[in-house]
Amino acid sequence: MHRIQHIILSMTIALLFSACQKVISVHLDSSATKYVIEGVVTDQPGGVRVSITQTRDFSANNSFVGVSGASITIENNGSSYPLTETSQGVYTTSALTGVPGNTYSMKVVLDGVSYTATSTMPNPVVGIDSIYVSNGTLTDKRYATVVFTDPAGIPNYYRWVQYVNGHQEKTNFLGDDEFTDGLKIRDQLDFNNDTDDPQRDIKTGDSVRIDMINIDSAAFKYWFALERNADGSGRSASPANPTSNIAGGCLGYFSAQAVRTRRLLVGKE
Repeated sequence: MHRIQHIILSMTIALLFSACQKVISVHLDSSATKYVIEGVVTDQPGGVRVSITQTRDFSANNSFVGVSGASITIENNGSSYPLTETSQGVYTTSALTGVPGNTYSMKVVLDGVSYTATSTMPNPVVGIDSIYVSNGTLTDKRYATVVFTDPAGIPNYYRWVQYVNGHQEKTNFLGDDEFTDGLKIRDQLDFNNDTDDPQRDIKTGDSVRIDMINIDSAAFKYWFALERNADGSGRSASPANPTSNIAGGCLGYFSAQAVRTRRLLVGKE
């Protein structure tokens, strides 16, 4: 069965106390902050974007402020494209649109330190043959299913992002073709429903958009590790940061990726 990995972008920590237990204070040492760099080059117009934030201590609030003042360039085939900061901590350029099969290099210079990474955009690009909505196997919730054909003979790595009525689903979905090379595949994008967010249920009349993102193995490993840390399925005693493909000592990833999109207006069953 084709593997779908679900990346839950929020975690809940439950602290359970009983009346007869002592309250134990745990000292958490502050750790040095690190930059978090997330960069993508896509084959869509306006699809080049690098964002920079910083990690925070465990005791700090969960707001992340963008980091200004970076010098960022993307290089391809001997050409260099500087990025401009368009909002705090977000850098873009409209001068470059990625091409499948090409290799792209990112260089970020911040506080005198260089961070570098390279990524090759997958080729051929796999798109969605069709999408439809149906009930889950063990639930009456309705989920989107993507149908696509995996090319034979080469490793492929996929990520899907789902939008319902323009609202991005909090779950990310990953897949590879380790056991499905060259096959026609139907993957149901089932997610853990949040009852406080009714937009997460797919209903008649809803507009569904699915972005199918072709990624390389480094990006797949990053998202896969992030998912294992988020849902607690990793074997480590404590969560660890996903391995970054960016050299220089930061967190994050750089991905040259091809995007294909399908939309569906959900009708009655």
